[in-house]
Amino acid sequence: MNKDDYMLFKEGLSRGEEYLFTYHDVNYWISHGPNGDSSLARDDGTYCQDFNSLEELLKKAKLEGKTLDEARNEIEWGIAE
Repeated sequence: MNKDDYMLFKEGLSRGEEYLFTYHDVNYWISHGPNGDSSLARDDGTYCQDFNSLEELLKKAKLEGKTLDEARNEIEWGIAE
């Protein structure tokens, strides 16, 4: 994902949008709870990371040991088919 798309991705998340994206051929999902918590999970439900806030997720969530910022160029994001 290029820098501009990544900024749109983060802006959408901050508005409460939930996204499905692909990293190394694995689908991941970012979702939000009613109390401001956020989660990053594999779409198949086999792996989940829970955080107290979106800000914490963006700082601490890991994709194969990389933060979202570090993995940005390898993330595929777009309209689901």
